[in-house]
Amino acid sequence: MSLSVFTKISLLYLVRSIARMVSFALFLLVAIVVAGEGLPDVRAFSRGEIVSGVMFVAMIAGLGVGWWRELAGAILIVGGFLGFMASEYAATGDVGMSGIFMLFPFSGALFFLYWLLTRKRY
Repeated sequence: MSLSVFTKISLLYLVRSIARMVSFALFLLVAIVVAGEGLPDVRAFSRGEIVSGVMFVAMIAGLGVGWWRELAGAILIVGGFLGFMASEYAATGDVGMSGIFMLFPFSGALFFLYWLLTRKRY
């Protein structure tokens, strides 16, 4: 089924807007937590915590990069999320994260969907 030009433009705008709103909300939430609790002392981290921290920073970077480069942002978000969850599982044997963490791959998937819908086909 072929979409009309107006339907496709509306769908693109909706996907991009939701991806940006979710990424902005997550970035704002992280900024509020950092402002409230402060930055942790990295020198006291174990190796597993350092890996988790690097993966978390990759997710946060992907939230910003996704506004301009959708595919790169999606790769950073989803890759950082998978690395973060793997390091958490390796360290604790559990991936019992709160539901808010599921918004990271959701945002990455939306950035990827937007890139997929707007890429040039030859």
